[in-house]
Formats: sequence, C-alpha cells, structure tokens
Amino acid sequence: MGAGKIAVLDPHTADQIAAGEIVERPASVVKELVENAIDAGARHIKIEIRGGGRDYIRVQDDGTGMDADDAVLAFARHATSKIRGIEDLFNVRTLGFRGEALPSIAAVARVELLTRPAGAALGTRVRIEGGRRLAVEEAGCPEGTTVTVADLFFNTPARRRHLKKPNTEASRVAGVVERLALAHPEIAFQLFVEGRRSFSTPGNNDLRSTVAALWGLDMGQNLLAVRETIDEGAGVEGLVSPPWLHRYGREQQVLIVNGRYVLSRIIAREIEAAYHTLIPQQRRPVFVLHLHLPASWLDVNVHPSKLIIKIREEEALAAQVSQAVRTALKNPAGVGSPVGPLRGRRGFPSHGPTASPPARQQEWDLLLRERGEGGPVVPAEDPPGGFAAAIYPPSPWRGEREETAAPDTAKGGLPPLRAVGQVLNTYILAEGEDGLYIIDQHAAHERCRFESLKARRPREWPTQLVEPPALLRLSPSQSLEIITCQDTLKALGFILEPFGNNTFLLRGAPAGIPVGQEGEVLEELLQEPKPEDLGSLEERLLKSIACRGAVKAGDPLGPSEWAGLLQELAASPHPHTCPHGRPAVIKISWEELARYFHRPGGTGREGSR
Repeated sequence: MGAGKIAVLDPHTADQIAAGEIVERPASVVKELVENAIDAGARHIKIEIRGGGRDYIRVQDDGTGMDADDAVLAFARHATSKIRGIEDLFNVRTLGFRGEALPSIAAVARVELLTRPAGAALGTRVRIEGGRRLAVEEAGCPEGTTVTVADLFFNTPARRRHLKKPNTEASRVAGVVERLALAHPEIAFQLFVEGRRSFSTPGNNDLRSTVAALWGLDMGQNLLAVRETIDEGAGVEGLVSPPWLHRYGREQQVLIVNGRYVLSRIIAREIEAAYHTLIPQQRRPVFVLHLHLPASWLDVNVHPSKLIIKIREEEALAAQVSQAVRTALKNPAGVGSPVGPLRGRRGFPSHGPTASPPARQQEWDLLLRERGEGGPVVPAEDPPGGFAAAIYPPSPWRGEREETAAPDTAKGGLPPLRAVGQVLNTYILAEGEDGLYIIDQHAAHERCRFESLKARRPREWPTQLVEPPALLRLSPSQSLEIITCQDTLKALGFILEPFGNNTFLLRGAPAGIPVGQEGEVLEELLQEPKPEDLGSLEERLLKSIACRGAVKAGDPLGPSEWAGLLQELAASPHPHTCPHGRPAVIKISWEELARYFHRPGGTGREGSR
C-alpha cells in the first residue's frame, strides 16, 4: 500500500487553525482576557490599547494570580481551572471554561504574561511568540495578572490586512468593554485608548452608577428600574428606558445572563414588544437587563464566542421578561418629564418638535458665513433654484386649497393620473387609464424631495448654526466612531468640538435638518452599515433631510395639493418607492377591481350593469 493521505497536524498548525475561531479581531482578544480576569476574582481591571489593539493590548487585574507551574500550563490548549469533567459543562458558573483563549492568542501574537499570587514574594513572567515559548522566569510584579499582546496577526498577514482602521477597531474594543462593565458593576473598569482614558466605572456594584459613567448622568438618572422574580431561583433586574427615551439602533440594548453578555433575538423581540405603540416606529428602547437563572437551565457550550447560548423554555422566559418591563413602564416616571436636559438637543435625542417652514427659513437666513477652520464659505444668497430652494421649496401645491377638480398629471415616470380623494389623511387616490392608484403621500413626497436635493446638492454642504450648541454625551464606542468619521462629517456640514470625556459640542449641522433633530440625524448616519466614504454618508444625509421635511401621514391635504404632489412624482425617474425602498405607489387594475365586485366588464366603465 502507498503512503496514507491522512496525517495528524502538528500542534503549531492546529493552534493556528483554532486561533481563527477564537481570535477574530482585537476586540475578541480583549473580551477573552477580561473574562479571564473576571473569573480570577478581580475587583479592578485596566485595559490599554494602541493602534486599535492591533499593535498593543494590555489587560491588568488584581485577581488571584498564578504560580509558575500554572502560568506555564495556562498556555496549553484545553488547560483550565474552571471545569474538571463533562458533567461540569451543564453547570458552568464562569465566563470561560474551554481553556482555548490564551493558547489561541499566543499562536498569532507576541504575548507576555506577568502574574503573582497573593503572599508570594516574586511573580512569574512567561513570553511566547507565535505559539513558541521564549522564556519563563521570575519577575517582580503586583499581585494579580497582567497580559500584554503585541503585533496581533504578525504571522498571518492576510488576517492583519483585513482589520479595519485603528479607530474602528478601537470602537469595537470599547463596545466589548462597555458590555462587560455593565455585566459586572461590582468591578471597576478603566479603558485607555492611545494613552487617553476613554472611560472608567466606579465598581460600586450599582448598575445605575455604571450606566451614568458609560452613557452619561442623564441616562443613568432617567432609566426605570426593573426587578421581578420570574420563577423559583430565577429573576430579572436592571434598567429600561421610559417611552420618551429611545434610539435609532440597538447598541444600547444589553442582555446579561448570569454575568455573561449574550444575544437573544427572542428575548430582545419580546422586550421591544412591551414598547409597542409607546415609541415611534423604527426606534428602539434602551435597556440593561440581568437575568439570574439556574445554571441547569443553560447550555453555554454552543458557540466559540459564547455570545449565543441555549436557554430552557426561552419563549416562555421572554414573555415573563416582557411582562416585567411592562410593569416598570407603568411607573409614573415613565410618562413625566425627564430628569435633566436629556430631551431636545442633549445627547442623541428622542423625537422632538420640528420647526415650522417659517422657522426653517429663519434658520436658513442664519447660515454660517464661514465654516470652522478652512471650511467653505456659505453664500449670502442662494442662487435661484439652488440648494436652499430644494431644502425649503416654496411648494406651490401646499398653497391655498381649492375645492375644484385637480388637473391630470404630466407624463413622466407614471401614466397620467387624476387625483380623486384622500383616505385617512395618508393615502391619495388617483384614477388612471389602467387602474386605481393609491399613493402614500409621505413616501411620495420624500421621493420628490430626495430627487430635488440630489440634483441641486452643492460641492460643499452649507452649514446651519446650532444655537445654543447641542451637547452630545456619547458612549465610549460612539465617541470613537465620531473621531473616526470626523473629517467626513465636517465635509457634510457637521461642526463638532470635543468637550470632555466622550462629550462633544455640536455647533453646526447640515442645512435642512429640522431644528432640534441634529443629534438624532447624526445618530442615524453612524448606524450600521458603517459609512466607508463621503459618498455613502452623503446619500444617507440626503435621505434623512428628504424624509424629515416631507409631509407626514395624517397631514390633511386639499385637491390642489394632491394634484401638485402627483405632478412632482410623475416627473421622478423612480416614482414607485421612497429613497429607503418603501413602496410609494400601488396599482389596482380595473380588471382586478371589477373581479372584487363580480362584474363582467374589464374597466367597470361599460355602463350601469
């Protein structure tokens, strides 16, 4: 027989393969190291990163530390102090248990571990590079453990090239540490990015204080408390937002199960269902909820990242959590005025009142003559038919209402239509040669405004003053995203000024954003997918301005306004959807309409049969 084709891989190659599952990017390295520190009983954890974590990561804790033998064994695959047999997998009470993190990290980086247990005179230093041990020696160090990771993926250049920009990677690291800090308010966390402190938490075992340290004092004060016993040995506690406080995305939705941050679409869906009819569509509540469940209810050995776990009777549990949130929302604080200046222009605000057209015109008159340092000069007068006209159009069809029949639309992207009515102050009914057309007035007007703005947009976006400047209190990860996109945001007309830790002053915003909604628009622009260039961010801004300035569902319109909107829509090259892809027009053919009434004719115009 010839030589066999199957061979056992050498340990170094096996470590490289396993590292691909555990170590995806700097944030996953930080997550694994911090979880080890938490399992070691640390009360203070300090994280430092440089180059987004690609160049340097350092995690220092004051936990139990290790002796020399354990320090060496910690880098052996599947060596762990947390479980001893298969039966322990169904009663896991620690964040880590596989014994894969340190060897996986050491396989793709240059790692140094310094550790000293309590009472020992000296500690131990272990240095490993690319999975190969270089040195084990005695060293002086404080009690606890410090792990330094340098040159991540130095020996796998393809993976190193696919990392994002340093600020983007740093933002993801900050997001991971935020969630770990919210999961363990009893531990004091510090995060330093490029030598500058990004945030610190008090470690006083008070969740509200931790939220205030991460997301701002106003947020910490205004969230509603949740505390319910779900079942024997199970319960939920934490903080949820009142109905007037909501966000565009889900970054500030944190679900903790037995001290572990997890993702559960089922539970998150039921929590959001508790806010049905209480917050605007497309907005999300904020919550930090801790579920305390018997370990026997859980299977955490499902995914290498341990973000996804199996929970016994998850649907029933989700319904009970949702009911606990509903109970909290009945708190009178949920319907009163917020504590502190969280509304309006503070932070990323909830929906506020929009300016009337005259007020918006006054805002236009107050445009900055000069933008920041080296910014473009805003012209004193916008040329006729220019960008200002696209933002604040005279809209002749919004003039005095006439009760006479509206004229046919001009030929364009739609066939000639004759408006015949409005339903629910939301939909315009129009008659065409081939059927009945139903037009969503908001989606249609949004499309018209978007096309007009797109056609007239200037090379440099004009900026409107934000007076008084809006104070944006951001989470650490959001703050790093702002820094990443700062030049692009400035090119769009946002004038942002650092104003303390994770805080910015918004002094200017692109012309056309309704007064009081500047921070909200900025939040939308920074949502997933992350903007990669000026063009993609500019298109999002155009869509946002078009949407916010369009007529709304529920606005009553008259016949002349129906006709004017149809004329604008007919001239659009894409009249059938709004810029976000939602339908703007649907058609019911005359034949289909006749079938509903069992009429024999095709158009229903054959007479009075």
